[in-house]
Amino acid sequence: MKRNLFVNVIALLSLFFLLPYSASPAAEAVKSPVITTEWSFPTQVGYDYVAPKAVIPKPAGFMLIDSRPYEGRYIHGYIPTAVSLPDSAFAKKAAEILPADKNVELVFYCQGVDCTLSHQSAFKAQKAGYKKVSVYTGGLPDWLAHGAIPAVRVEHVKQAMEKGDVYILIDSRPAEKFVQGSVPTAVSIPDSRFAQRAGMLPADKKVPLFFFCGGCDCVLSHQSARKARELGYSDIAVVEAGYPAWTALYGSGAAVGKKDDGERQGMYPVIDFEKALASGKPSFVVIDMRSAAEYKAGHIPGSINIAADALEGKLADLPRDRDVIFICSTGSRAGEAYYAAKDKYPQAKNFHYLEAAIKFNNDGTYQISPNP
Repeated sequence: MKRNLFVNVIALLSLFFLLPYSASPAAEAVKSPVITTEWSFPTQVGYDYVAPKAVIPKPAGFMLIDSRPYEGRYIHGYIPTAVSLPDSAFAKKAAEILPADKNVELVFYCQGVDCTLSHQSAFKAQKAGYKKVSVYTGGLPDWLAHGAIPAVRVEHVKQAMEKGDVYILIDSRPAEKFVQGSVPTAVSIPDSRFAQRAGMLPADKKVPLFFFCGGCDCVLSHQSARKARELGYSDIAVVEAGYPAWTALYGSGAAVGKKDDGERQGMYPVIDFEKALASGKPSFVVIDMRSAAEYKAGHIPGSINIAADALEGKLADLPRDRDVIFICSTGSRAGEAYYAAKDKYPQAKNFHYLEAAIKFNNDGTYQISPNP
């Protein structure tokens, strides 16, 4: 019996060591390429290295750079969070776009294994003194082959409008933001109401879907895009720069409604907010509506983190004897939290939100920019 037990154990161990390790179906199906040529940069990385870094909030000490032409390639599809620095413009624009700190990690990519642009840019960056430089050799084609969602610029959406292309443009911001002005042709499907409004999406899951929200620091469009992918939609992109970029290039969209007195009362003055924090003794409670990951990456000291999708279950726990100010990175989730609190407690006077973009740093500092 002991001999049989020993044989069985050996068989199981043999099976364990013979089976290949699989991180995920996508990783097993697709392997990022690495090349060795006379022109290739020696340090190369793959999808599994880049994907955890191409997120919002952007990791400190890291920059992802698209070396392809801006007009012909970048605006029509790029890896989220990547900045555009065409290799042909490296000498002219590198000082403006690349970080001053030469210890920041730089990863360049372009159009795949046969594209030399990212390798050329990497050599130039190394020559300029950057110490941590690599190339994502597979580039955008490899990103897409792994089933990851790309980003597009607002120029791409504008061209789709002008050509009469079939698509659905989704505004993932709160409905209150949508009625104040949005991109023409957009439909309002707030990320927090995605499950309830998913029926507004087309039955044909091959129709292109473009999601946008409050700018490059806004996660709502990314979250909605992933939810749409889970529903089976195959042609999805995030208009990462969002409504702020649209208004900068093409002007504000027509407002469906206008700000009412209640909304003006709901907005807490940015200058008063900053003065109170600077005093070290604010009389209000600050509720940060971002995700736990965003909060961990940087937040206002003393603030309380309640992720937007968890607010409904915690409204009853909010203070009623002190002012409560909701904040986020763009003002979108903060505004939505304000309206949710007012819906639950319409007579309450202590709820407010900050209509502002906030850049949070991992050292506890922050910069606040009031929204127009």
